[in-house]
Order: sequence, then C-alpha cells, then structure tokens
Amino acid sequence: MKIPTVIIVTSTLICCQPSNKYQSAINMDIAAIKTHLALQANMEPGDNNHPAYQYTVKDLELALPVIAQGLKDNHFIALDDTAFNKKIRNIFGDIFYDQCPFVKLRNKCYTIFANDSDKQDEFDYTKENLFIAQSYKFITYLPLLGDYLQFTDSNQYKITIHPALVARNKFLFNNSQSDLAWLLHEDTAFLKTLVVTFGYTQVPQINDLVMYDYEYMDEANLSTVGEIIFKKEATGNLDIKEALLQWVAAHTQVNNNRLLLGLEDYAYALFNPEAPGHYRNHPFHLFQMNEKRKILAYISNTYLSLYTKWAPANPGIWPAATVLNNQLNADTGLATFLQQQHYFSLPALKQELEPGN
Repeated sequence: MKIPTVIIVTSTLICCQPSNKYQSAINMDIAAIKTHLALQANMEPGDNNHPAYQYTVKDLELALPVIAQGLKDNHFIALDDTAFNKKIRNIFGDIFYDQCPFVKLRNKCYTIFANDSDKQDEFDYTKENLFIAQSYKFITYLPLLGDYLQFTDSNQYKITIHPALVARNKFLFNNSQSDLAWLLHEDTAFLKTLVVTFGYTQVPQINDLVMYDYEYMDEANLSTVGEIIFKKEATGNLDIKEALLQWVAAHTQVNNNRLLLGLEDYAYALFNPEAPGHYRNHPFHLFQMNEKRKILAYISNTYLSLYTKWAPANPGIWPAATVLNNQLNADTGLATFLQQQHYFSLPALKQELEPGN
C-alpha cells in the first residue's frame, strides 16, 4: 500500500559507508544491491527494445535490511517474534495460513494482496499490496531500492525512509501516539484501510475517520456500512465489530438516524437477494441463516434502544415497523432461535420479545 503522492518530504538520515557497528546490527549485501538498483532502473520498457526488468523475490529480500536500518535510525524498535506475531494477528486478523486466498507466506516476508490484486500481481508496483517483514518485524509497501538507498559515490551511500512508513510502523508496533497523530493528518487512507479491509477497530480516532465517511455517504451506498461491521473472517466465521456498532449508537440523534436506517436496510438485504445496495459481497449470499439471525439481533437491539430514546420527539423519521417485525413473521424459527441463544445478552432485544421478563 503505497504512500500518498501528496507527501513528498522524506525523513532525515542516515547512514554512510557502514561502520563495524552498523554491519553487526543489520547486514546488507551492497554488491547485490548495486546490481539490482541498476536492474530496477529498467522496470519500464525503454526505447532500446529491451524487455522491462521483472521484480523478483531477490529484490524484496535485498530491500528489507535497508528499510530495517532506516527504521532503526528513526527510533523504531523491532518487537521480538512472539510480540510481533501477536501484533500482526491483532491488526490484520487470522489470515496468516497457507490456504488464505489473499495472503502468501514466506519465511522472511508475508504478502497481503490488495482487493484488486491477485497472486500473479505480487510484485506489481501499481498495486497496493502490503508486505510484512517477518525477519525484521515491520510492514512496507513494495520496496524499490532506489526509493530508500542512494549511492553518493562508489563507496558512500545514504538511506532515506519516507516519514509515512516510519509513522505506520512506530504507531502499529511501538504504540507511538505522536505518529498516530501524524497519520491522522497525513496518511488517512492507510488508517481507513486498517478498519475497512482488516477490521482493526481498537483505535477510536481511526474509527471516527471511517464512520464519518459512511455517515455522509449518499443513500444508495449508506447500507454498505453493514459490510464493515458484520464481517466474514478468512476462516469463515462471523465477526461483529461491536466498536463500530457502538459508534452508530453514540452518533445517532433525534434528527439524525441515517446510519441506523442504513443498517436496517442492510438487515433487509440479509433476507432478500434482490435488495438494492452497492455491496462488495451481497449479505444474502455471504452468510448462513443462523449468522443472518445473529446479525439481525444486533441491529435490532441497537435500533430498538434508540427508537425508545428518540422516536417520541421526532416520529416522522423513525419507522415503527422494522425488519425484525417482518422477519419474525417470515421466519417461524427466528423467535425460538433467539430465545435459545438467550438473545445474545442484548437487553433491548430481550425486552422487545419477552416484555414480561
């Protein structure tokens, strides 16, 4: 996932001809780097009819220690194996297994493929693929050597790391709040990807970025907010992003319930394959019946609690008939299922269906 082109300032630094201390810290194959710098200069077809150079795993492996040193010089602290592996699973989800269709595993580096990419496009620098350096404990977009390392003469060189790459890694792996603040101003596209694509919802400021985008969407796209709240994990399990559902509840007001009604439309689409909506994966086809029932339960619980709170003051924008009412009539097993699940411990839903208890 490449750095936005509007950011053109690079970080200061860094390293000249490596000292013994530098070599002992991170080893780089300078001779091979020089060779591949020259090769990568011909990645676009030229006028001499020579074929364009094709980026390879070797290019990737040569770049990783260069980036690692540049990050270190910018005060990035690499985690140990256990902490790093726990962190990447917390951020990106349970996707790091051989059968995952959008991940490629190697000993030194994992590749997460962008939505518009496939495994044949792994080293296509026009794609937003993400590379996780297992051997050095950082993340990067496709690393072209010339973006990081420049030789000032035959023996002297400097390493320059883009500030967004530094900030991404220091925020995600070093919990740097100053770098989060920088990203919130300069690299919002990456932060939004963490929520929308990977379901990372543990940082309220990032959730705000994403959810305000949805709140101001046009009516035709509003219901797609359900796609980032109710996700199908790579393992096939339903994952409900309760932090985002709580965001909807907290930002619904007496005169503004757009996102809540968008979720109602998403709930209708769960049971109607013809329901309109610009979904990446239509919810009718994505979920099994009991998963649909559970999603309906969570949406209905949110709606019911807010309806009780706000509808009396502005009944015109709060329809009393809901997808829950309709589905209880259409699905004779729904009420029994919800009761068996103890209403998923959702209080407004239980109060609606068992008012006497």
